[in-house]
This record gives sequence, structure tokens and C-alpha cells, in this order.
Amino acid sequence: MKGIIFNYLSDMVEEAFGLDVWDSILSKAGSEGIYVGTQNYSDEELLSLVAAAHDISGIPVNDLVRKFGEYAFPRFVENNPQFVSSDMTLKSFLLTVDRIIHVEVRKLHPDAMLPEFEYKDEEDNELTMYYCSPRKLCYLAEGLIAGAAKQFNTQYSLEHSKCMHDGESACTLHITMHE
Repeated sequence: MKGIIFNYLSDMVEEAFGLDVWDSILSKAGSEGIYVGTQNYSDEELLSLVAAAHDISGIPVNDLVRKFGEYAFPRFVENNPQFVSSDMTLKSFLLTVDRIIHVEVRKLHPDAMLPEFEYKDEEDNELTMYYCSPRKLCYLAEGLIAGAAKQFNTQYSLEHSKCMHDGESACTLHITMHE
């Protein structure tokens, strides 16, 4: 996983809880906490930081991962404004994730291990996304969707009806946009 993810996590924890809590998380996880944005770090490093954050805060791991996705989304947009335009909607943006954004990320970072999405787009205000990744970070995807909804000023509901954590081959995320 790219170091930028770890840097965003550090920023989120420091903003919400302070530097002392981030230092406690690093200590508990056995991490030095020095991350170069473009370098790769192990998934286990991230998972140990999240587990330590759970132990210290008592917040469920899935909630922490979801909150992190929501926090990270505007930072991704700030660093990659070319992926968002003023005429986009939440739905039109989500449809670009696998077809455009991940294609461009792979050009810049051929070693990136990105999730795959398939889509079912049958209704104007609904979208089903099928998430698949060996990392099983579907709750991060939920958080990123929440961040995107804020970006596009859209109320929505999300049903996560099937999950890789329950043995499914992909997670089913059904999003309904409310007017």
C-alpha cells in the first residue's frame, strides 16, 4: 500500500485525537511511523495500525476503516483534481472509478494493487457496485463513497448486502441517491 495512505491516516488521527494518540498507536503497532508517499508498505503494517487504533479507542475496526475512507476522499480529490469535474454527479463519478481512475493510477503505479469494480446501472438514482479485492477493504470503499457523496452534495443510502468477509466472492454495494 502506498505511503500516502499512511500519511492520510496519521493526519486523520492527529486531527481527531492529537499527536499523543498517534504516537500511542505507532508504539502499540510496533511501527516507526515514517512513510514516504510514493513508496509501498505492507498491508500488514496498515492492519496493525488499525488494530492498535481499535485497541486504544474502542471504536470497531470496520467503523475506523469507513471513517478513514470518508476522511481520505477530499484529500484524494485535492491531489487529483483531474478526476472530478463540476458537471459530475455522485453516480457519474462512481462509474469512473474502475473505468478511468484506476486505469490512470495503474499507468502511474503499475505495481498498485487496486480493487476491481463491476457495475449494475439500471435506475437513474441507483447504482450497484460489486467490489472485489484480496485486501477485503470494502469498508474503506464505503467510506470513500460517503466522502464522494459529501463532495457532490448528495444524500444517499447504501446497502452492503453481500460481503467478502462472509465468504462471498465480491461485496455488493447498492447505492440509492436521494433528491
